[in-house]
Formats: sequence, structure tokens, C-alpha cells
Amino acid sequence: MMASVSRDREGHVEDEEQHSGHLGRRLSLRTAQVDLTLHHYGVAGASARVVLVLDASASMAGLYRRGAVADLVERVAAVAARLDAEGGMRAWTFASNPARLPDVDLAALPEWLRLHVRVGQFRLFGRPRRPRRGLLPGQTDMRAVGIQNEEHKAIAAIRAYVRDNPAPAPTLVLFFSDGGIHRDREIEAELRASVEEPVFWQFVGLGHSDYGVLTRLNTLPGRPLDNAAFFPLDDITRTSDAELYDRLLCAFPTWLTAANRAGILD
Repeated sequence: MMASVSRDREGHVEDEEQHSGHLGRRLSLRTAQVDLTLHHYGVAGASARVVLVLDASASMAGLYRRGAVADLVERVAAVAARLDAEGGMRAWTFASNPARLPDVDLAALPEWLRLHVRVGQFRLFGRPRRPRRGLLPGQTDMRAVGIQNEEHKAIAAIRAYVRDNPAPAPTLVLFFSDGGIHRDREIEAELRASVEEPVFWQFVGLGHSDYGVLTRLNTLPGRPLDNAAFFPLDDITRTSDAELYDRLLCAFPTWLTAANRAGILD
């Protein structure tokens, strides 16, 4: 029987065992970098339930096709490896509608990336009544996800999950969107409503596009504490791991302190 093969970032063929070994080494090095970042911000002992949210709107198609989204998920996995007691991530994708994805198992990350890092699909009349042919077990029918940007629906779905699944650690949401924001009022309403929930929302922009209300999250008034932050990272493929983790985690420690003082965290 022939060994299964995959390709590394330079396009060279490597067998499955070699690929898994390379990924394991990258994850170990990146987890160490996350640890250094947490030490830098004085929260070396921090833990969190990590939630990954991936924009699957049509404008993201190029990033998916070029492998940039899969690469980003692999890099973000190190944050969960360091912070999450279960060593994985809860995951959602969204476009016109949100969809819960299977949890990210770091030990089976290549397979998760292959099955679940997918762009949305257009359907002319409503949601599909039948599963699309060719779907593999556990895969989301992306016709139900659609192609538009409706971030507020994903935020609401994650808030409901956190309410229904309390955890001893706070929840850190890493929310990636390529912009085209047009639901400013709804997004702001969801984030204001979640201000006393044990959730910090870190939004990241990927698409050189209109980020709308996200650009005002850092200074959004009228909240007892800042529970959300945003930064654009439009050249993700050229951003070093050290810079990525610094920007992903720099606002989280401040929120942890404020949330503890406010009695939001146990």
C-alpha cells in the first residue's frame, strides 16, 4: 500500500509521518513564542477557552485558495496549545450565517484543516434542503453559510454557546474577518450586551477593506470595561509569529485584570 503524501509550503512532496513531524515542531516552537508573549504582558499563568472564528464570505476566496487561511489557523493553534486546558479550540465559520465547526484537535490538525477550512457558497433560494453530494463526514454544507458578511450572527451564536457551556476559565475569541462590514449597529449591540460576560473579543482584519465599527472597538464608549479590540493585519503572510502573537494577545491581559476587578471572572 502506498504511503499517503502531502506537500510542504515549498510544494515538495512529503509523506504523512514527515508532515506530521514538521507540524509538531512548528507548533512546539510557536507555543514557546506564545509563552514568551504572555510572560511579557505579566500573565504567564493565564488560561482561557479559545474560540476561533473564520470569515467564509466570498471575498475571502483568494485567501482560502492560496492557503493563507489554513496557515493562519495552524499558527493560531499555538495560542490554544498554551492557553486552553483542553489543548484545542472551539470553532465557527460564518458568512451570511454562522456554522459551528468540529472542535480543533491539535493532534489531528492537518486533517481538520483539510476538511473544514473552506469558503462559503452561494445558493439562490434559501437554505439547501439536501446535503451537497461529496460532503465528507463532519463537513458543513457551505451553501448554508452563504457568501455575505453577517458578523453579528456569529457573535450571537458564540455568546449563546458560552452561556450554555460555562467554563472555569474566560473565553478568548479570535475573530478573523476580511471587512466589508455593513452591520455596525448590530455588531455594536451584541458587544455591548456581552460586556459583563466572561468573554474577550479579539477581532483581526485580513482584507484591506471597510472594517466599519471594528475600527472603533478600542475606544467604544459607554461600557464598564473594554471587552473587544481590533487590529488590521492585511499582510498576514509576511507577519512574523512574534508579531502575530503580540498583537493577538496584547489587549487580553488588560481585560483580564479589569474583568477580575469587576467580578465578571470567578
